[in-house]
Amino acid sequence: MLQKLKKKIYKYAYEINEVKEIKLDSNRNDLVNSIYDIKSYLHNAEKWNNRRRILFRQMDPLQQKIANSINYSDKLNLVDKYFSKNNQILSNIVSNSIAKYEVKDYELKLVEEQAKSNKSNNYFRVVESLCHFARDWPVKPSDEVTPLLDYIKSQCKDLNNDNTIAIVPGSGLGKVAHTLADEMKFSSVHAVEFSWLMVLMNEALYSKYPVDKSGKVNVYPYIHTYSNHQNIDDQVRPVEIQHSLKIPPSLNIHNADFTKFDIRDYLKDSEKLNNLIFVTCFFLDTAENLIEYIQSINKISSNFKGKVKWINVGPLKYGTAAKIEISNAELKSLVSHMGWKITDEKDPKLLGYLTDRKGLWQGYYNVTMWTAEKK
Repeated sequence: MLQKLKKKIYKYAYEINEVKEIKLDSNRNDLVNSIYDIKSYLHNAEKWNNRRRILFRQMDPLQQKIANSINYSDKLNLVDKYFSKNNQILSNIVSNSIAKYEVKDYELKLVEEQAKSNKSNNYFRVVESLCHFARDWPVKPSDEVTPLLDYIKSQCKDLNNDNTIAIVPGSGLGKVAHTLADEMKFSSVHAVEFSWLMVLMNEALYSKYPVDKSGKVNVYPYIHTYSNHQNIDDQVRPVEIQHSLKIPPSLNIHNADFTKFDIRDYLKDSEKLNNLIFVTCFFLDTAENLIEYIQSINKISSNFKGKVKWINVGPLKYGTAAKIEISNAELKSLVSHMGWKITDEKDPKLLGYLTDRKGLWQGYYNVTMWTAEKK
């Protein structure tokens, strides 16, 4: 009886302003904020599209009539329908996340109030994360990700998988970590991701998705811009993604700051600190302090007695607040100076990143690929 009464109090706490006295710790706040951001996708997408309508109506009536001779208004209405299709996947992620992390209504209302007060909107973070489903988890092999996986797997062949622990910092939607756990059969694989948004979307891959009659799950990654399309069919075309996956037994997904990550906190009693492999994929250039990243890798490595390898794949597109920005040659010299020996390197390979291969504008990186061993 008392427990039921407590639940009712929490449920209505916001309406009687008691929720304003409740404070979520930083990590919990980030988690609930991410769920709220995903939950807000459809509203924000339609708001974004309505902005297109407002701009259209600023033309005089004759100009609007001319534009509608090519069904311009119908196109805007069509895109709204595809926002709803994307939202089916996102709604499933929201419901699964709320259930898994026991998120209360008052917590969601609290972060909603914070978002309104701060006038914050993370719509495009959700869009980017949604697009990563199409990049990382398409049913057809990804020409952006497959070359990265091929190189990573080729550099793992000399390891004793039963005695090797793999760590993937900045794991995103978890394609690399899943592949290492599923195909390489390492003792344990640890996907370490700072963003709760990415973690929730990664975890959702291992839950049941609602599917259409064909059994497919499609995302529509190209609908979020009207620029650089050859035709409307290209803009609304789907990408079929993998779903309802079985999680590999050795895979562990962590929401954590890699610079504070201690692998010893997550090992099974039977695991020993023998061999270790780091895989940094499109990760190093996300650092505000690149040297701190390498120091963190070294700190974790110091606990292991066997072979320690580091595989790196990615570009060097630094953020706006990077404390050090160096070339690939300088990076390899720095890695060597900090206790590593480069044992393999491939010529940079031109690869897309969330690139619309049918678009009139396409972005590519020359991706570096190298492997180092601890000296």
